[in-house]
Amino acid sequence: MAVGEFFFTPLVLFIVPKYCHDEFFVNFNFFHVPCLKIAISKTLGYGIVVGSAMIKIPQIIKILQASSVEGLSLLSILLELVATTTTATYSFAKEFPFSAWGESLFMSIQTCLMVVMYFYYTSRPLPGVVFPFLYGGICYVLVSGLTPMSFLVQFVSLNVVFLVISRLLQIVANFRNGHTGQLSFIMVLMLFLGAMARIFTTIQETGDKVMLVTFLVSTALNATLVCQVLYYWNVKPDVKKKEA
Repeated sequence: MAVGEFFFTPLVLFIVPKYCHDEFFVNFNFFHVPCLKIAISKTLGYGIVVGSAMIKIPQIIKILQASSVEGLSLLSILLELVATTTTATYSFAKEFPFSAWGESLFMSIQTCLMVVMYFYYTSRPLPGVVFPFLYGGICYVLVSGLTPMSFLVQFVSLNVVFLVISRLLQIVANFRNGHTGQLSFIMVLMLFLGAMARIFTTIQETGDKVMLVTFLVSTALNATLVCQVLYYWNVKPDVKKKEA
């Protein structure tokens, strides 16, 4: 083993560059500010990616348990899918670190499943079967090099619009319904916390202004959804129907 290397060195180098490893474990300078920022950003980034692998599982389970998509907006789900897919394909093409965008990939897969479930529980099986194949084909075109980078840049610049419309549709639907239906509190809370953490990691790892604005807006809108779920916590769809 080379001087300055330890059994945990490969794991540390997965998170920080070699000079930061040396600052921490050779020079014992644990308060090296630039390296601390890198370490926090990378750890937070990978934490978000790991968490995103299950971020929509509570929502999916809630739909399965209720056998219903009551209170959910299909257009909102579709626009969110467009936004996460755009972020993933753009970041992949720009060769950003996976820790800076990996959650978009996992969220896209889970959101696609939610679309299929929406079609299934609204008695539209054919679109539910066709959709994942259509979506997969579009993703292939976007990441295969067939799509010009200029198009991806323009596409991702619309992300804020997609995200705002997506969240506003769900916010308005909640307001009109007077309840949040099958909307999962755990999911919206995790989305809020993840978007807030992404503000820091985006500044630290990519500096991409488009993505930064996207996460700033996402944080504000997800916070609104969290507040709505808490406000309508004890209001159930059936109760509203009986009162009507």
